[in-house]
Amino acid sequence: MRPLFALLLALPLAAQQPAGPPKPRLELADTARRVPMPPATRPAPAPAVRDTGAVVVRTLLRSTFVRRQALLGVVLYGPSFAMTVADKPVPATAAYLVMAGGSFFAAAEIARDMHITEGMELLATVAPLQGGAIGAALQYAATGKKDVAPGVFFGSILGTTGALTLGRRLTTGAAMASVAGADIAALLAMGTMYAFDEHYTRDRTRAGVSAGAAIAGLQLGAMYATYATYNITAGDVQAMWISSLIGAAGGGAFVANGHPGHQTTTLSFMGGAAAGLVAGDRLLVRRFDHSRGDAAVVGAGAVAGALMGSGIAVIVGSSARFNAATAGLGAAGAVGGVWMAERWLGAHPDGGRRLSQRLTVAPQALAFAAARMPGTYSLVRFAF
Repeated sequence: MRPLFALLLALPLAAQQPAGPPKPRLELADTARRVPMPPATRPAPAPAVRDTGAVVVRTLLRSTFVRRQALLGVVLYGPSFAMTVADKPVPATAAYLVMAGGSFFAAAEIARDMHITEGMELLATVAPLQGGAIGAALQYAATGKKDVAPGVFFGSILGTTGALTLGRRLTTGAAMASVAGADIAALLAMGTMYAFDEHYTRDRTRAGVSAGAAIAGLQLGAMYATYATYNITAGDVQAMWISSLIGAAGGGAFVANGHPGHQTTTLSFMGGAAAGLVAGDRLLVRRFDHSRGDAAVVGAGAVAGALMGSGIAVIVGSSARFNAATAGLGAAGAVGGVWMAERWLGAHPDGGRRLSQRLTVAPQALAFAAARMPGTYSLVRFAF
């Protein structure tokens, strides 16, 4: 009986524990544990950005317009304002600090409320300098006094104001052409009056005429770039300056030898510069579109070529520091340097203005004409 009872007890035990390595014991605490569920996926909160004064200042200084206006406040607006309103050191220092600091805040406010285009930024950088010079020249022409701080201050402020109001309609090339037009017109007027003022007694007249020519040159330069049938970039205008300097050096070759009078010398340099402008327009601006970097490369090529040409003039036996051979070969070398630079650059052909940019259709004029409204209406405009 006992063997039978032992056999019946051994069969269930063998079924529960098969042969092999023993199974791990299941603790009571393990049955109470729950499988941890993965947490809900949530985006990590962004780190809080501290709104400090340093962050605001860095944001403002990222604007090129604000940086340049702040610099102009330090070197132009501030000094001219201080000399205008005060004649003693302490009040002048206070006025300088007020205007220099106020220029930064005014520029920051303008940049926040107004979209500053590249043309506006360019004009707002150069026009204050030109405006200050024009204001000083007009004040000297009117009063004959050399204390021209008020003219510089008001002229610079008007230059900045004009750049922000008129510059929004100009492309970068037109803005650069406007600036160049003012400089070229002023230099031509000043040089012409200097050439025919034998005794140098018409300083006030020369200053007034040069200021008026600069004002007219601003408009003429913008019109040249706006209405030209070919594309004009800022680099194109810089390339024209380079060709003008080469032409002036070539004009100097005609007066380098001997002792010509100041009238002959001045007109020779001016004639060469004018011829260089025309050549640059025909050979560079009309044929290619230059970036500012391209213009810098062209300028470097012109300088390198001029040095080579002048060196050849010295090698062949020229004893004088500056004579016709030096000027002529220097100008010829500069021309060769420009040609080589253009070849290296592989400048883009001039894009020109598309027909859609030159042809303007006004459908509202047709509606006015159909309504029999009195007046003259232009249905189509074409810019040549």
